[in-house]
Amino acid sequence: MASLSLKHIYKVYDGGVKAVNDFCMEIEDKEFIVFVGPSGCGKSTTLRMIAGLEDITAGELRIDNEIVNDFEPKDRNIAMVFQNYALYPHMTVYENMAFSLKTARMPNDVIHAKVTEAAEILGITEYLGRKPKALSGGQRQRVALGRAIVRNPKVFLLDEPLSNLDAKLRAAMRAEISRLHERLGTTFIYVTHDQVEAMTMGTRIVVMKDGFVQQIDTPINLYKYPDNIFVAGFIGTPQMNFFDGTMVKQGDKVTFRLDCGTDITMDYIQADKIPLKYMDGDKKIVFGIRPDGVRLGKAEDDSLWAGAKAIVSVVEVLGGETLVYANLNVNTPDEAEGQIIIKADPDCVVHRGDVVDISISKKKFHVFDKETEKSIRRRLPEENIVKCSVKGSRLSFGGQSFALPTAIAAKDSDSAELVMPVSAVSLGKGEGKATLQWTEDIEGKTLYFLKVGELTLFAAEEGDARFKVGDELAFDVDMCAIKVDSCGIAPMALVNTVDGVFSKEKNGKQYRFFMEMAGSRLLPDPDVCRKLFACKGTKIFKTDIQYVFDAAAVSVVDKAVEYATLSGTVSEVLDYGYIKYAKVSVGGELITVAYDGKAGDSVNLRIDPARITVKDRKLDIIIV
Repeated sequence: MASLSLKHIYKVYDGGVKAVNDFCMEIEDKEFIVFVGPSGCGKSTTLRMIAGLEDITAGELRIDNEIVNDFEPKDRNIAMVFQNYALYPHMTVYENMAFSLKTARMPNDVIHAKVTEAAEILGITEYLGRKPKALSGGQRQRVALGRAIVRNPKVFLLDEPLSNLDAKLRAAMRAEISRLHERLGTTFIYVTHDQVEAMTMGTRIVVMKDGFVQQIDTPINLYKYPDNIFVAGFIGTPQMNFFDGTMVKQGDKVTFRLDCGTDITMDYIQADKIPLKYMDGDKKIVFGIRPDGVRLGKAEDDSLWAGAKAIVSVVEVLGGETLVYANLNVNTPDEAEGQIIIKADPDCVVHRGDVVDISISKKKFHVFDKETEKSIRRRLPEENIVKCSVKGSRLSFGGQSFALPTAIAAKDSDSAELVMPVSAVSLGKGEGKATLQWTEDIEGKTLYFLKVGELTLFAAEEGDARFKVGDELAFDVDMCAIKVDSCGIAPMALVNTVDGVFSKEKNGKQYRFFMEMAGSRLLPDPDVCRKLFACKGTKIFKTDIQYVFDAAAVSVVDKAVEYATLSGTVSEVLDYGYIKYAKVSVGGELITVAYDGKAGDSVNLRIDPARITVKDRKLDIIIV
């Protein structure tokens, strides 16, 4: 029974080919995690790195809080079930299951007890005397599972174990593996390209594409709140319907104008999580709706359903349900851009060529940015994007006005676009005034919907709501985080990046190691040393390094300490009102730190060594 931690895991092959990019995940004890994605996305490579069958190029892998990067597979206390079963053909089922225990020199009576117990769990007791060639595919898979069970491992790794089975047997084995997970009460990590397996088995799912993690979430959240078009299209059968188009806001109504000729109009409140900048009629979006969000027949409630017409092209009667393939563009039904799949009642009667009324849900729709393919109707919005003006060192939006700090030298503009992270809005104090419209509880966070003039702004806090609907609230804006491109306002860069090397020096009979940056040497955190050597070995001394740390990891101290501080001169002080930041020149590099002083001051900087990220500059990967 074990937890796993994967931090900034990379796999880079010869030639700089990145099979896995910056994989980060915390896996709790007893979870059933599924890696899913198309062939070549990096899911099996990640599994093999966990198993120790592939070297980790960079990053940190922990099992039960112990770094295992350089552990041999046999020392990780894991068991792996392969796609092709990997059974010894000359051995019986009993001998296959007992093999690892015999090589570990366990007593025969212990081996017999473990094998018979596993066989009973899997229902293969009667096959213990047979050889693999006398077994069906499902029986062989049970033997492969039994061979893993007898070892009582901390983690089970399963690499597409059902891909060689027929559809009926695959469905039965899915249920068996799920029951086995519950019975054993241990951690399972399962790889598949079949999203049905992922949805029905996993407590959480990792969706991957081209070596990158696209989203990690529960099955239901992946289905209801996909982060991008790829996840939306990959999860769910049949896949989501997508339509290119634009949005227009007119008063309290919003209209989706789809390129196929269909308009979908709804109240603004139904689309208020979508930034206003997408509602000008020019910005290209992708409208998504799942087949179960569309039904045959006229809309019964205009507030919940939008009516449209479509011409039927294909009808698939599946018994329990009927899938109707149609085209929203009834004038040119052969064009692909209007194709829509409808999950209809199994008793419906429609035929190819019929022009039918359909209803599209105003609650279940999704919207994506056409260019980035990211969701812009997120469950928990990340940004407020609103129209603003900047005049005389004041920022105004929604009838509210805020003084800009002296650190921001902005150009005036009567009409500009303000990008303000949700995390930059704080409630209970400040120059702004808002009315709380309603709140939403989202996985331990409270999302506040604020009425500010004609605008809806979002703010979010950990925990339960502190305010009631209808309250008049003061609010403030973190000016360090905002962006108004046309006025020259950009977020304060709080992440420091300094080029350097990792070096060693003989000190008596032992070596002392250093992080060299900005012309100085700093002693590294011992844990960072262990991680660097686990990933790179002695190659770390020949690697071009980039040290990355945020301003909060740097502090100004009174005295210089050898190998613990950097000495420099304050080049500039940026006053943000409630906080001041200094740009400190150290050995030709500029380091940002919170500092209430003045330009020209000589200062000593201490960087928390445990909070420094080390990157391979050439490969552009995080080592630790």
